[in-house]
Amino acid sequence: MIITVTLNPAMDKTMVIDGIEIGEVNRADSIRNDIGGKGINVSKVLKSFGTDTLATGFLGGMIEEPFRKELNRMGIKDQFISIQGNTRTNIKLVDRKNETNTDINEPGPLISGGEIEKFIGFYKETVKKGDIVVLAGGLPPNISQDLYGRLTRMAKDKGALVVIDAEGEPLKHALVELPDMIKPNEKELASYLGKAVLTEEEIVQAARSLVEKGIQKVLVSRGEKGSIFATERSVFMGIGLEVEVKSTVGAGDSMVAALVFAEKEKLSDSETLALAQATGAAAVATEGTEACTREDVERYLADAREKIKEVR
Repeated sequence: MIITVTLNPAMDKTMVIDGIEIGEVNRADSIRNDIGGKGINVSKVLKSFGTDTLATGFLGGMIEEPFRKELNRMGIKDQFISIQGNTRTNIKLVDRKNETNTDINEPGPLISGGEIEKFIGFYKETVKKGDIVVLAGGLPPNISQDLYGRLTRMAKDKGALVVIDAEGEPLKHALVELPDMIKPNEKELASYLGKAVLTEEEIVQAARSLVEKGIQKVLVSRGEKGSIFATERSVFMGIGLEVEVKSTVGAGDSMVAALVFAEKEKLSDSETLALAQATGAAAVATEGTEACTREDVERYLADAREKIKEVR
């Protein structure tokens, strides 16, 4: 079973505007609402690939019921824990005139001690040997920053594979427990290493170092520049694909979904990176946080394969 954990989900409201004017009244040309959060986005893409997941985390307030209805409509198994606080709403501003994408994200609700313990109890009972667990996104404001580390250890003790897509302190704590796969972007990796930016060579070296420490697969996304994928066997580099950018929201999450799908299907390292690049490109070319489809991905796969080279 594939389990995605989203502890701070959100209703993503995407507004498309032709030229945002700061300090003035702006009118959106179009609006769409999508359930979101990194783990949920992973579940959505995997579902579009024909792969079922169990999605869990916290949901509460006015958004809880429509959120659950949408999960049910999508065919994603809903095992979220109900909380007293309100699930957040995130605003995504797409400015077509200036070709910018701006996110305004709420911090999220406070989670009580009892709600956290209820989730942990469910997690311990649910995760089994052979499962793939995806721990993705930020944490609600009052949750301990070491929670991903604890959840990683619990899952590995059960014999499950763990995938981490996080940043900052949650990522640092998780890496101590050596998850099986991680998907930082280059900014997150640089921050982890205490640097402002990394050169291409430094990214390769850092990815190799993490693999040597015991993390089986490291996928570093680099936006339009492409990505770097390191495993125990090899390091591959993928050049970014040229696509019409409609939304950058969820592109990294889509790459995580591709990484999980490739693990499930036992794809080669080069084919895993090609699939991740094609899936990320398809997500960028899709409106809002709507999941790209397998057909969307197939359109970019041949190009993605041609733009991969092994790093010696």
